[in-house]
Amino acid sequence: MKENEKQALFQEAETRAVNYFKDKYELNVVITSKELLPEMALDSIAMEGHVVEQEDQEFTISYDYNDKKIKNFGMSPAIKAAIIAKGYDPFAK
Repeated sequence: MKENEKQALFQEAETRAVNYFKDKYELNVVITSKELLPEMALDSIAMEGHVVEQEDQEFTISYDYNDKKIKNFGMSPAIKAAIIAKGYDPFAK
């Protein structure tokens, strides 16, 4: 994969992840790291981040760039509590 293609996928993944948290849980988040997973295994980008100005409210999330879907959302106890406090079930599908 060419570098410009990779950067475009990173931007797409970050935008999708930020919008996912905003739309689903009313949370503003920042992505702190992105990693393209080995293409022979998965067509995904793994990301880490946290809620804006709440660095203890951390998460991991992946984005499947072929299916254009968010997958594998992992959360710290602090972000789980924040989501529940807003009235959402973080485990609802």
